[in-house]
Amino acid sequence: MLSTRKATTADIPFLVRIEYEASLPPSNHCFWEDMLQGTGTTALQFIEAELRTDASNWGNVADFLILEEQGKPVAAAAGYVPNTEDYCPLRLSRLEAIAQDLNWSKESTTIFHDRYMELWGGDLRPFFLTPQAPWIIENVAVLPEARGRGLGKALLRALLEEGRVQQHAYAGIMVINGNDVARYTYESIGFKPYQTFHADYFSEQFNTEFPGVTKFGLRLS
Repeated sequence: MLSTRKATTADIPFLVRIEYEASLPPSNHCFWEDMLQGTGTTALQFIEAELRTDASNWGNVADFLILEEQGKPVAAAAGYVPNTEDYCPLRLSRLEAIAQDLNWSKESTTIFHDRYMELWGGDLRPFFLTPQAPWIIENVAVLPEARGRGLGKALLRALLEEGRVQQHAYAGIMVINGNDVARYTYESIGFKPYQTFHADYFSEQFNTEFPGVTKFGLRLS
C-alpha cells in the first residue's frame, strides 16, 4: 500500500538520505563534497544542517512530499516556487546559521564560502540554472533498497497533482546528462526535453569537466 504525505522536521534524517542520493547520479559523486574539503564535514552532515536551517534554494523541508510503502518512507521529492533572484543551490544569507549548526570555525566557514563562490557565485550567475518554470521539482530519489518497482513514478505523479492543486500551470525538472534512469522516468510520465547544455558549455564557461544538463517541462493545466 502506497501513500504520500508532506514532510515535517521529524523527517530530516530521511530527507538527508534522499537529498544525498539525488545528488549522486550519474557520476556517483555528491557535489557538496568538493566544497567541504578542509572543513571536517561530510556531505551528509552538511545536508542535515542545510535542512535544519532552511538554507536551500532547491527545496526545504516543507517543500518535500514523502512516499510511504506500508507506512515506511521510501522516496521523496521537493516541489517549490523558485527564487528568481538567487537560483544557485544555497541561500548564502543562511551560511552563518549553517556554520553555527556545524560548529564551524571562522576559517572553515571562509574555506567553504570561497569555494562556493568560485563555483556558484560572482558576477556571472550560472545561466543554465535559470528557472525554466514557475514550479520546480528537485531532489527526487528512491531509497536504493526500494528501487525497480515504479515508486519514483508514483511519487512524481502525486507531486504533480499537488502542483495542480496549487494552480501552477507548468512544472520544470532538470537532469544531468547521462542519468538515463531519471530521464526515462520523467519522460514516461509526460515530461518533454526542451533545452540541453552540453559538456562543451561547461568547459568553456566554467573551465570544468561536466556532462551537462537537460531541462524538461510538463504542462499541468
